[in-house]
Amino acid sequence: MEFFIKKGATLPVLKMQIVKDGRNDFRNFMEELENAVITFSMRDEGTGILKIASKPAYIVEKLFDNPDAPAEYYIYFQFTEKDTKSTGRFVGEFSVTTAQGELIVPIRENLYINVTDSFIKTQYCCW
Repeated sequence: MEFFIKKGATLPVLKMQIVKDGRNDFRNFMEELENAVITFSMRDEGTGILKIASKPAYIVEKLFDNPDAPAEYYIYFQFTEKDTKSTGRFVGEFSVTTAQGELIVPIRENLYINVTDSFIKTQYCCW
Protein backbone atom coordinates (compact mmCIF):
# COMPACT_ATOMS: atom_id res chain seq x y z
CA MET A 1 0.00 0.00 0.00
CA GLU A 2 1.29 3.46 -0.89
CA PHE A 3 0.48 6.53 1.22
CA PHE A 4 1.50 10.08 0.26
CA ILE A 5 1.81 13.13 2.48
CA LYS A 6 3.52 16.49 1.93
CA LYS A 7 6.56 17.63 3.88
CA GLY A 8 5.50 19.41 7.09
CA ALA A 9 1.86 18.33 6.71
CA THR A 10 -0.41 16.72 9.29
CA LEU A 11 -3.12 15.66 6.84
CA PRO A 12 -4.30 13.33 5.44
CA VAL A 13 -4.70 10.93 8.33
CA LEU A 14 -3.16 7.50 7.70
CA LYS A 15 -5.86 4.86 8.06
CA MET A 16 -6.20 1.16 7.34
CA GLN A 17 -9.41 -0.82 7.30
CA ILE A 18 -9.67 -3.86 9.54
CA VAL A 19 -10.74 -6.62 7.18
CA LYS A 20 -13.20 -9.29 8.16
CA ASP A 21 -11.44 -12.33 6.71
CA GLY A 22 -13.57 -15.10 8.21
CA ARG A 23 -10.67 -16.71 10.07
CA ASN A 24 -11.59 -15.15 13.41
CA ASP A 25 -14.82 -14.42 15.22
CA PHE A 26 -15.06 -10.78 14.12
CA ARG A 27 -17.27 -9.69 17.05
CA ASN A 28 -14.85 -11.11 19.64
CA PHE A 29 -11.91 -9.62 17.75
CA MET A 30 -13.55 -6.17 17.84
CA GLU A 31 -14.20 -6.49 21.59
CA GLU A 32 -10.51 -7.26 22.08
CA LEU A 33 -9.51 -4.27 19.95
CA GLU A 34 -11.50 -1.96 22.21
CA ASN A 35 -9.03 -2.80 25.02
CA ALA A 36 -5.95 -3.10 22.82
CA VAL A 37 -2.85 -0.92 22.83
CA ILE A 38 -2.31 0.29 19.26
CA THR A 39 0.92 1.99 18.21
CA PHE A 40 2.47 3.16 14.95
CA SER A 41 6.12 2.99 13.90
CA MET A 42 7.84 4.22 10.75
CA ARG A 43 11.40 3.58 9.56
CA ASP A 44 13.43 4.90 6.67
CA GLU A 45 13.33 2.37 3.84
CA GLY A 46 16.96 2.93 2.84
CA THR A 47 18.71 3.18 6.20
CA GLY A 48 16.33 1.25 8.45
CA ILE A 49 16.48 4.06 11.03
CA LEU A 50 13.26 4.62 12.97
CA LYS A 51 11.60 7.97 12.28
CA ILE A 52 8.57 7.23 14.50
CA ALA A 53 8.80 4.69 17.31
CA SER A 54 5.64 3.28 18.89
CA LYS A 55 3.52 6.44 18.91
CA PRO A 56 -0.15 6.00 19.90
CA ALA A 57 -2.58 5.06 17.14
CA TYR A 58 -6.33 4.66 17.42
CA ILE A 59 -9.36 2.76 16.18
CA VAL A 60 -12.58 4.26 14.84
CA GLU A 61 -15.85 2.85 13.51
CA LYS A 62 -17.21 4.17 10.23
CA LEU A 63 -20.79 5.36 10.67
CA PHE A 64 -23.36 4.71 7.95
CA ASP A 65 -26.76 6.26 7.27
CA ASN A 66 -28.22 2.76 6.94
CA PRO A 67 -28.39 1.11 10.39
CA ASP A 68 -28.36 -2.35 8.75
CA ALA A 69 -24.99 -1.79 7.06
CA PRO A 70 -22.20 -4.03 8.35
CA ALA A 71 -19.76 -2.38 10.74
CA GLU A 72 -16.42 -1.15 9.38
CA TYR A 73 -13.46 -0.35 11.60
CA TYR A 74 -10.25 1.53 10.83
CA ILE A 75 -6.92 1.86 12.59
CA TYR A 76 -5.53 5.37 12.12
CA PHE A 77 -2.53 7.56 12.90
CA GLN A 78 -2.35 11.37 12.90
CA PHE A 79 1.03 12.72 11.75
CA THR A 80 2.62 15.77 13.37
CA GLU A 81 4.73 18.36 11.55
CA LYS A 82 7.82 16.83 13.18
CA ASP A 83 6.92 13.39 11.78
CA THR A 84 6.90 14.77 8.22
CA LYS A 85 9.72 17.33 8.43
CA SER A 86 11.99 15.42 6.05
CA THR A 87 11.19 13.94 2.67
CA GLY A 88 11.76 10.30 1.86
CA ARG A 89 10.24 6.86 1.56
CA PHE A 90 9.40 5.05 4.77
CA VAL A 91 7.96 1.69 5.82
CA GLY A 92 5.17 1.93 8.38
CA GLU A 93 3.46 -0.59 10.62
CA PHE A 94 0.78 -0.68 13.27
CA SER A 95 1.29 -2.85 16.35
CA VAL A 96 -1.91 -4.12 17.99
CA THR A 97 -1.31 -5.65 21.43
CA THR A 98 -4.20 -7.54 23.03
CA ALA A 99 -4.53 -10.20 25.71
CA GLN A 100 -3.92 -12.74 22.92
CA GLY A 101 -0.56 -11.24 21.93
CA GLU A 102 0.85 -8.79 19.39
CA LEU A 103 -0.30 -8.40 15.79
CA ILE A 104 1.68 -6.37 13.25
CA VAL A 105 -0.44 -4.71 10.55
CA PRO A 106 -0.36 -4.75 7.52
CA ILE A 107 0.00 -8.48 7.18
CA ARG A 108 0.11 -9.23 3.45
CA GLU A 109 2.04 -6.29 2.01
CA ASN A 110 4.23 -3.44 3.18
CA LEU A 111 2.85 -0.01 3.99
CA TYR A 112 4.98 2.64 2.28
CA ILE A 113 4.74 6.25 3.41
CA ASN A 114 6.05 8.76 0.89
CA VAL A 115 6.82 12.22 2.29
CA THR A 116 7.13 14.54 -0.71
CA ASP A 117 8.19 18.18 -1.09
CA SER A 118 5.48 20.71 -0.47
CA PHE A 119 4.70 23.54 -2.84
CA ILE A 120 3.61 25.78 0.07
CA LYS A 121 6.19 28.09 1.64
CA THR A 122 6.72 27.43 5.33
CA GLN A 123 9.09 30.39 5.79
CA TYR A 124 7.66 33.85 5.34
CA CYS A 125 9.70 36.93 4.64
CA CYS A 126 8.59 40.43 5.35
CA TRP A 127 10.31 43.62 4.25
